[in-house]
Amino acid sequence: MRSATRLGSGLFGIGMLAFGVLNFVFAIPVLGLEPLPDWLPAQTLWTYITALLLVAGGGGVLSNRLRPRESAIALGVLLSLWLILLHVPTLLTHLHNGSKWTSAFECLALCSVAWVLACALSDSAAGRTPWYGRFRRLADSGRYGFGVSLPVFGALHFIYWQYVASVIPGWIPGSPVFWAYFTGCAHIAAGLAILSGVQARLAATMLGVMFGSWVLIVHVPRVLANPRSQAEWTSLCVAIALCGGAWLMAGYFARSAVTMDAGPEHRPQREPASA
Repeated sequence: MRSATRLGSGLFGIGMLAFGVLNFVFAIPVLGLEPLPDWLPAQTLWTYITALLLVAGGGGVLSNRLRPRESAIALGVLLSLWLILLHVPTLLTHLHNGSKWTSAFECLALCSVAWVLACALSDSAAGRTPWYGRFRRLADSGRYGFGVSLPVFGALHFIYWQYVASVIPGWIPGSPVFWAYFTGCAHIAAGLAILSGVQARLAATMLGVMFGSWVLIVHVPRVLANPRSQAEWTSLCVAIALCGGAWLMAGYFARSAVTMDAGPEHRPQREPASA
């Protein structure tokens, strides 16, 4: 349980910190995830501000001494603002653009992961924080946000199967089209499992393995082949962060199972209505 959470936290923190580094290096907002409108003035300034926030948040999550829980909360707030203020308006005006759907639901998935992580860090070995109940409710919402994103990714694999097939390395046995459809089915199955709670921990674990394999066999080689491409670096960081999210979801369901199996004296008490 704790090993899955630690692995997920580390990968998610690396992904967030790397987004900030990319902002500094390319002086451009995170491609796809941070779609600043063209009319917004001082875009470079906003880029560097979000870079600082991402580096601080990712670094805080990776450190045991730099308030990792508060860092996860800050990342959750930042990603929530991106989702509400940037992605929702963009998606509503580009309903037939698959890349906009992908970016919006990637942001939703990562935002959801941040809240699951905040809850996990509130349930440390030193004891649960007084606000654990509130974080638990946020984590429950994050579970559904993450779960909803996966069938959307799966559907996009079916709609844009030509592109998915084109990025599958040629040395992998079998037809690239088969793997495009197979991974689409895997996304949908994992999402339904996480949403329903049926074999959810197993689904999240297998999802983490799948995302991790993509990092190694798809995204790292593409970055090495084109190291000056911000798009390839961003795709790599998204895959790393989502891999971390899947492992954090596995830890979330493991903690849920322990709570359900424990006796009443070990279960968290409902907070008073006045709290």
